[in-house]
Amino acid sequence: MPRLSLISIILGIVLLGVAGYMAYSQQQSLSSGVQIEATVESKEVTMDSSKSGDRYTPHVTYSYTYNGTQYTSDNIRPGIGTKASDTRTAAEDRIDQYNVRETTTAYVVQGLPSKSYLKKKSSPLPLIFGILGLFLIGRPVYKWSS
Repeated sequence: MPRLSLISIILGIVLLGVAGYMAYSQQQSLSSGVQIEATVESKEVTMDSSKSGDRYTPHVTYSYTYNGTQYTSDNIRPGIGTKASDTRTAAEDRIDQYNVRETTTAYVVQGLPSKSYLKKKSSPLPLIFGILGLFLIGRPVYKWSS
């Protein structure tokens, strides 16, 4: 088996492991989320430019008190990262429901009160990593067996 194929398979296995960890962590956060009230401190949309075009990312910062301790967070969904959009309007629409200095519902992860999120919705990142991992594993194996 060529060296490049072996590297592809190893990278694919690593990506599958990362996807599995992300999916497990995200599911734990979703299933153990305790509903609380939070106050929106700020919201904005930032733009990142790259060769593939402009990407707009929504940000919401909020504060909450849990078991007598004050926390601040900016997680919209549980897990890693916030989904960027191709247009400013699409990113703004995703955070339009949040108004600065108003109360909203947030969810605190039981046992990890500094971890919280606003939307009880999973991220597609574990699925994307898993598909990419399977592709990297399957491609050299398919070529090698042909």
